[in-house]
Amino acid sequence: MKINNLKEELINNKKYLLLYTILILICIILMFGPKNYQYWYFESASIPVISLIGLVLILLSFKKKLELEKVALLLIIIFGLMMVFLAPPMAHPDEMNHFTKAELLSEGILYPEKSDAGVLVNDYYFPLNEAQKGLTILDNPHIFDEISNHKGYAQTNDSPFYSYIPSAIGILIAKCLHLTAVFSLLFARLLNLILYAGVAYWAIKKAPAFKIGLTLIAAMPMAVAQASSVSYDAFIITFTLIILTYFIKMFEQKAENKDLAIFFISIFLITLIKPPYIMLSFLILVIPKENFIENRNYSFIAIALLFIAIILSFSSFLTPATPTTISASASNISSSAQLSYILNNPLSLLELIKNSITLIPDTFVLNSSFYHYADFKGLKAYKLAYLIFFVLFALFYKQDINLSKRNRLILTSIFLITYFGIFGILYLIWTPIGSNTILGVQSRYFVPIIPLLPLIINYDKKSIEKYEYLITLIITFLVGLIILTITHYY
Repeated sequence: MKINNLKEELINNKKYLLLYTILILICIILMFGPKNYQYWYFESASIPVISLIGLVLILLSFKKKLELEKVALLLIIIFGLMMVFLAPPMAHPDEMNHFTKAELLSEGILYPEKSDAGVLVNDYYFPLNEAQKGLTILDNPHIFDEISNHKGYAQTNDSPFYSYIPSAIGILIAKCLHLTAVFSLLFARLLNLILYAGVAYWAIKKAPAFKIGLTLIAAMPMAVAQASSVSYDAFIITFTLIILTYFIKMFEQKAENKDLAIFFISIFLITLIKPPYIMLSFLILVIPKENFIENRNYSFIAIALLFIAIILSFSSFLTPATPTTISASASNISSSAQLSYILNNPLSLLELIKNSITLIPDTFVLNSSFYHYADFKGLKAYKLAYLIFFVLFALFYKQDINLSKRNRLILTSIFLITYFGIFGILYLIWTPIGSNTILGVQSRYFVPIIPLLPLIINYDKKSIEKYEYLITLIITFLVGLIILTITHYY
């Protein structure tokens, strides 16, 4: 009976499974090359298994119209776990520096003292930093090193300690269980993933509308990759889902004091990591006045307090906003001198704005990376395909949240100011004085504002609703992410 049911499922969903199979084959062909398939033994065994897992997930997602929050949870956990274990140690952007901060926090050090050499920290994980050589967990001879108290100097950032709490707990668990060095990294990644998956499930379930949009955002390859790494980006993306959920809830229903408090606190927490995210607080302007139970002015007071807090701490978090600590003098970098240069050369702002626009292909396709050393074959085609897919979704997929032209204009302003604000911050803290080329921009910084695009540009008069095709493509891109990892590193 079960075999007959399976046959029926396969027949009923054959067009989606065929599409999935064709796209996976194209993905494999695009990545084909001597570097990617030099050691083909692991690929020949793992790629068919992972492709089969994707096929099974498609069938499970379609069966009895599985709730979207369960679909998202399933996809994030399964593909996130693959990323946790398959991504080489310290391969994610600046993962070594982020791990250093999490390691310090696991020792109870919230504000480490810095010297010219860096911060003094347990150095048991230093030998794991071999991702540039392509060493995976299977190749690195130091994965079984003990977690010791031997000290060494390392570079890290000054981002708020709370963004590393899940990773620090993971490291602490590995220490309490007396496991080896690699488990401290794996557990640190795993705790970030568990938090993200749990919040994604809760967010999609709680949101009264835009559930399909939240599902797509939560299962974005870049979001899953970052949530499976040791990085403050995992924290930012997780709290972005909370912010979006409460925004949608307050837009569709009543804006209770509790909702407003969680909304603004979440924005404050991620803004202390990346200042431009403060613009998300202006989402409150989109919420209808009649949805406010009490005086709407409290929201504007909250926004004002947010700005005051950011301004007061701005002098100390131009550096914390940087992914890593660098030698400013050696690199001719000074935020105050850069600001002075702009004030003395106001026309340079026009050049910077132009560069922020012309850098779009470079930021989101050419040099957008899931890994710090992502120079492997097939990645650009994969990213371009996903960009096209996301834009088409944003434009034409039917959304169940109706926004007026005024509200879309507000969202557009929030998006653009945040977008250029990210470039502006990186111009101040990463770019040599007087340079017109903005350095340090990475596509992961824009994940918190990407969800606004479907709300801004959706063309509701020509909207379509193809749930099965959408889920098939979401799973296809996640399988592609894992295949990219395997073909390059294994």
